[in-house]
Amino acid sequence: MADQLPPIIIARRDYARLERLADIALRERHPVGRFLMSEIRRAVVFDTSKRLDGVACINEWVTYRVDGSRQSESKILVYPEELRNDQIDLSVLSPLGAAVLGMSIGRRIKFFSIEGGLHSVIVENVVAPAGAPLLFPLKARREASRTSTRSRGPDDDGPQAA
Repeated sequence: MADQLPPIIIARRDYARLERLADIALRERHPVGRFLMSEIRRAVVFDTSKRLDGVACINEWVTYRVDGSRQSESKILVYPEELRNDQIDLSVLSPLGAAVLGMSIGRRIKFFSIEGGLHSVIVENVVAPAGAPLLFPLKARREASRTSTRSRGPDDDGPQAA
């Protein structure tokens, strides 16, 4: 009997952007484009403005274990253009990121690496792990990066301590 795919849940607020991302990836022949699109197409779209409890969502922490490893990892699932630090961020356009997208705690799915190896991932948690760095909410991170990249006037000495 073939493995049954676990249910995928995606917030309506993310669905259209994810679909556009997967469509562009398919057109550009990105190696994860087809997998991401198949995951999005089979997803249940949840209409909410609240966080989906127990589900791996964009811009949220996800703790997972790959191939039954003893060591689990925790990262923030992000869009590829928001990937800043691969020690903390996990792109949804990576094989692992596309695999955990929309997965509930305790669910497992198989996926292929870029190199073609078959792997299995289980989602263990979807909250920030103990000791995780405190991060600005996404909107604040974007505004902060825009503010820090603006040119300063001739009399501006830059940021000042309070």
